Amino acid sequence: MDIMHRPHRSIWLLIVGISGISGLAWFANTYTPDSWQMIVILFTFIATIITSTLLYFLNNVRHILLITGGLLILLFLRLLGLREIIYPLLLLASLISLELLLRKR
Repeated sequence: MDIMHRPHRSIWLLIVGISGISGLAWFANTYTPDSWQMIVILFTFIATIITSTLLYFLNNVRHILLITGGLLILLFLRLLGLREIIYPLLLLASLISLELLLRKR
């Protein structure tokens, strides 16, 4: 009988993700995003949380970077006030086409 091979998943990635969510809640309740420094810190915090959590679950760096980049661009568009439905659809189409371009043949 063959034992199914499961990829190695570091528990530290999950710990960083979960503790990052509580740190993000603390940061959002403590500081207001009124300066560009706070916005950069907030976006860096969000990117770290999304990346570490998805690294634990997916184990595919290319997909994780595309998802994280897409979510950060979507949040940045929302920050700028661009809330029409066409922007997320165009972003999704761009990410899918980038994935198809980068796919190994």
